[in-house]
Amino acid sequence: MSEPHQDVLQDLWQLTHPTASYVTRAAAGGLLLGTGIIDKNPVAIVVAALFLSFLSDVLAIAFGFWSRDMRLVLRGIRAVMISSVLAFSGGAVAEWFSGNPISYTAFKGPLAGLAISAIIGVTAGLSNADDTGRRYLIGVAAAVQLAIIPAWLGAALVAGTLKQPAAGERISGFAINLATILLTAFLSYAALDFVICCFGFWAHRPLARSAAA
Repeated sequence: MSEPHQDVLQDLWQLTHPTASYVTRAAAGGLLLGTGIIDKNPVAIVVAALFLSFLSDVLAIAFGFWSRDMRLVLRGIRAVMISSVLAFSGGAVAEWFSGNPISYTAFKGPLAGLAISAIIGVTAGLSNADDTGRRYLIGVAAAVQLAIIPAWLGAALVAGTLKQPAAGERISGFAINLATILLTAFLSYAALDFVICCFGFWAHRPLARSAAA
């Protein structure tokens, strides 16, 4: 069964609300992620990604643009900013306490990052729209793809190794990944609605915009 428009909207609205729990989880995730990249510990990185909500933040922006709900777009942008700042802070704090050199170097090139982000965006958009699959696993992939960059920047700044051109490459990589996930998720929402409308795969149009929404 596919999800009605209102249910998707409600989920994204709730998941991007900056409650004390949201901020605490994001801060804890950033700290764990910072520890993971300093020690090159994949377990810490994956566990940290379970705490982070980057995927729902980006999906809120994409779904907001698709449904012409600018309040949701602004809410998603605010959530992305909060998550990014806390990931950056977590990396900085982890490096300040550790003092060890940053061991993580497995950053993808621009094309590889774009391809991975496109896969995440399409999969996340379709999964979010029809409420199937284990979406938290997609969230882990998105969090690692996005959050690891601000966490690295924070750690590198404290360690004194944040220099050009690496800093510029990381920032541009973050922007490319974010924009790609956002765009492909938006296209997934639009494509799914087009298929439902034109081919009648379902008896109703769950993602159709309504005046009530």
